Amino acid sequence: MEPSIFFQIAFIAIFSCLTAVRLYYRISTGAIRDGVFTRREGLFPVVLRWLLGLPLLYATVSFIFFSSGGIVTGSGDWMYVSLPFALRSVGVVVGFGAVALIVLVHRELGVYFSSTLVIRPEHKLVTTGPYRFVRHPMYTSYLLLFIGAFLVSANWVIGASGTAVIATLMTVRLKREEALLI
Repeated sequence: MEPSIFFQIAFIAIFSCLTAVRLYYRISTGAIRDGVFTRREGLFPVVLRWLLGLPLLYATVSFIFFSSGGIVTGSGDWMYVSLPFALRSVGVVVGFGAVALIVLVHRELGVYFSSTLVIRPEHKLVTTGPYRFVRHPMYTSYLLLFIGAFLVSANWVIGASGTAVIATLMTVRLKREEALLI
Protein backbone atom coordinates (compact mmCIF):
# COMPACT_ATOMS: atom_id res chain seq x y z
CA MET A 1 0.00 0.00 0.00
CA GLU A 2 1.28 3.44 -0.88
CA PRO A 3 2.24 5.43 2.26
CA SER A 4 0.00 8.38 1.38
CA ILE A 5 -3.05 6.12 1.09
CA PHE A 6 -2.12 4.45 4.38
CA PHE A 7 -2.24 7.81 6.19
CA GLN A 8 -5.50 8.75 4.55
CA ILE A 9 -7.06 5.46 5.69
CA ALA A 10 -5.57 5.84 9.18
CA PHE A 11 -7.02 9.37 9.45
CA ILE A 12 -10.47 8.15 8.42
CA ALA A 13 -10.20 5.19 10.82
CA ILE A 14 -9.24 7.41 13.77
CA PHE A 15 -12.18 9.76 13.26
CA SER A 16 -14.58 6.90 12.49
CA CYS A 17 -13.61 5.25 15.80
CA LEU A 18 -14.04 8.58 17.58
CA THR A 19 -17.49 9.05 16.04
CA ALA A 20 -18.56 5.53 17.03
CA VAL A 21 -17.32 6.00 20.61
CA ARG A 22 -19.01 9.38 21.03
CA LEU A 23 -22.27 8.15 19.55
CA TYR A 24 -22.26 5.01 21.70
CA TYR A 25 -21.74 6.99 24.92
CA ARG A 26 -24.18 9.75 23.97
CA ILE A 27 -26.88 7.11 23.42
CA SER A 28 -26.02 4.77 26.31
CA THR A 29 -25.80 7.56 28.90
CA GLY A 30 -28.84 9.46 27.64
CA ALA A 31 -26.67 12.46 26.72
CA ILE A 32 -28.18 12.39 23.24
CA ARG A 33 -31.18 14.23 24.78
CA ASP A 34 -28.94 17.09 25.96
CA GLY A 35 -28.63 18.60 22.50
CA VAL A 36 -25.46 20.19 21.21
CA PHE A 37 -25.33 23.44 23.22
CA THR A 38 -27.05 24.89 26.28
CA ARG A 39 -27.77 28.48 27.25
CA ARG A 40 -25.31 28.10 30.12
CA GLU A 41 -22.48 28.10 27.62
CA GLY A 42 -23.25 31.50 26.27
CA LEU A 43 -23.35 32.62 22.65
CA PHE A 44 -19.71 33.73 22.28
CA PRO A 45 -18.02 30.34 22.86
CA VAL A 46 -20.53 28.56 20.65
CA VAL A 47 -20.08 31.00 17.75
CA LEU A 48 -16.31 30.99 18.21
CA ARG A 49 -16.18 27.18 18.07
CA TRP A 50 -18.30 27.14 14.93
CA LEU A 51 -16.11 29.77 13.27
CA LEU A 52 -12.95 27.90 14.20
CA GLY A 53 -14.56 24.63 13.14
CA LEU A 54 -15.24 25.80 9.58
CA PRO A 55 -11.57 25.73 8.49
CA LEU A 56 -11.24 22.37 10.26
CA LEU A 57 -14.16 20.99 8.28
CA TYR A 58 -12.79 22.41 5.01
CA ALA A 59 -9.30 21.00 5.62
CA THR A 60 -10.64 17.60 6.69
CA VAL A 61 -12.86 17.27 3.61
CA SER A 62 -9.96 18.43 1.45
CA PHE A 63 -7.61 15.84 2.96
CA ILE A 64 -10.07 12.95 2.67
CA PHE A 65 -11.55 13.65 -0.74
CA PHE A 66 -9.17 15.89 -2.69
CA SER A 67 -5.73 14.65 -1.77
CA SER A 68 -3.81 11.48 -2.05
CA GLY A 69 -3.05 11.08 1.65
CA GLY A 70 -1.51 14.50 1.98
CA ILE A 71 -0.25 14.84 -1.56
CA VAL A 72 -2.70 17.36 -2.94
CA THR A 73 -4.10 16.82 -6.37
CA GLY A 74 -5.80 20.22 -6.51
CA SER A 75 -5.24 23.78 -5.40
CA GLY A 76 -5.06 23.15 -1.64
CA ASP A 77 -1.35 22.41 -1.47
CA TRP A 78 -0.80 25.48 0.73
CA MET A 79 -2.38 23.55 3.65
CA TYR A 80 0.24 20.80 3.70
CA VAL A 81 3.69 20.54 5.18
CA SER A 82 6.30 17.95 4.44
CA LEU A 83 6.60 15.50 7.32
CA PRO A 84 8.72 12.36 7.38
CA PHE A 85 7.02 8.95 7.31
CA ALA A 86 8.16 8.19 10.88
CA LEU A 87 6.59 11.38 12.28
CA ARG A 88 3.34 10.74 10.44
CA SER A 89 3.40 7.19 11.84
CA VAL A 90 3.76 8.64 15.35
CA GLY A 91 0.62 10.64 14.55
CA VAL A 92 -1.29 7.41 13.89
CA VAL A 93 -0.25 6.08 17.32
CA VAL A 94 -1.09 9.38 19.03
CA GLY A 95 -4.47 9.58 17.24
CA PHE A 96 -5.55 6.06 18.20
CA GLY A 97 -4.10 6.57 21.70
CA ALA A 98 -6.24 9.70 22.09
CA VAL A 99 -9.35 7.76 21.04
CA ALA A 100 -8.47 5.04 23.58
CA LEU A 101 -8.11 7.71 26.28
CA ILE A 102 -11.49 9.16 25.26
CA VAL A 103 -13.01 5.70 25.77
CA LEU A 104 -11.49 5.53 29.28
CA VAL A 105 -12.76 9.01 30.10
CA HIS A 106 -16.28 8.19 28.92
CA ARG A 107 -16.27 4.93 30.85
CA GLU A 108 -15.26 6.71 34.07
CA LEU A 109 -17.81 9.47 33.61
CA GLY A 110 -20.60 6.96 32.98
CA VAL A 111 -24.02 8.58 33.39
CA TYR A 112 -22.38 11.92 34.23
CA PHE A 113 -21.15 12.34 30.66
CA SER A 114 -22.60 15.18 28.64
CA SER A 115 -21.26 17.19 25.74
CA THR A 116 -23.12 20.21 27.14
CA LEU A 117 -22.96 21.99 30.46
CA VAL A 118 -25.49 20.11 32.59
CA ILE A 119 -25.61 18.63 36.06
CA ARG A 120 -27.18 15.21 36.39
CA PRO A 121 -29.37 14.20 39.36
CA GLU A 122 -27.13 13.25 42.30
CA HIS A 123 -24.08 14.34 40.29
CA LYS A 124 -20.74 13.41 41.85
CA LEU A 125 -17.22 14.52 41.08
CA VAL A 126 -15.34 11.77 39.23
CA THR A 127 -11.83 11.21 40.62
CA THR A 128 -11.06 7.73 39.29
CA GLY A 129 -9.40 6.45 36.12
CA PRO A 130 -7.78 9.25 34.09
CA TYR A 131 -9.38 11.78 36.45
CA ARG A 132 -6.88 10.68 39.13
CA PHE A 133 -4.08 12.24 37.09
CA VAL A 134 -5.62 15.03 35.01
CA ARG A 135 -8.43 17.35 36.01
CA HIS A 136 -9.94 17.47 32.52
CA PRO A 137 -8.74 14.40 30.60
CA MET A 138 -11.42 14.77 27.90
CA TYR A 139 -9.92 18.09 26.78
CA THR A 140 -6.42 16.63 27.03
CA SER A 141 -7.55 13.69 24.88
CA TYR A 142 -8.93 15.98 22.19
CA LEU A 143 -5.78 18.08 22.21
CA LEU A 144 -3.77 14.90 21.62
CA LEU A 145 -6.27 13.84 18.96
CA PHE A 146 -5.73 17.00 16.93
CA ILE A 147 -1.96 16.84 17.34
CA GLY A 148 -2.16 13.29 16.00
CA ALA A 149 -4.52 14.39 13.21
CA PHE A 150 -2.05 17.08 12.16
CA LEU A 151 0.82 14.61 12.06
CA VAL A 152 -1.17 11.96 10.16
CA SER A 153 -2.56 14.39 7.61
CA ALA A 154 0.48 16.70 7.41
CA ASN A 155 -2.17 19.42 7.13
CA TRP A 156 -1.38 22.43 9.30
CA VAL A 157 -4.96 23.80 8.98
CA ILE A 158 -6.31 20.62 10.60
CA GLY A 159 -3.76 20.93 13.40
CA ALA A 160 -4.20 24.67 13.97
CA SER A 161 -7.99 24.83 13.74
CA GLY A 162 -8.53 21.63 15.73
CA THR A 163 -6.21 22.87 18.44
CA ALA A 164 -7.93 26.28 18.38
CA VAL A 165 -11.34 24.67 18.94
CA ILE A 166 -10.01 22.71 21.92
CA ALA A 167 -8.14 25.75 23.26
CA THR A 168 -11.42 27.68 23.13
CA LEU A 169 -13.10 24.95 25.14
CA MET A 170 -10.21 24.86 27.60
CA THR A 171 -10.16 28.60 28.17
CA VAL A 172 -13.68 29.94 27.66
CA ARG A 173 -15.97 27.00 28.40
CA LEU A 174 -13.90 25.52 31.21
CA LYS A 175 -14.61 28.48 33.51
CA ARG A 176 -18.36 27.95 33.18
CA GLU A 177 -17.96 24.19 33.57
CA GLU A 178 -15.93 24.58 36.76
CA ALA A 179 -18.46 27.02 38.22
CA LEU A 180 -21.33 24.70 37.37
CA LEU A 181 -19.63 21.68 38.93
CA ILE A 182 -18.82 23.58 42.12
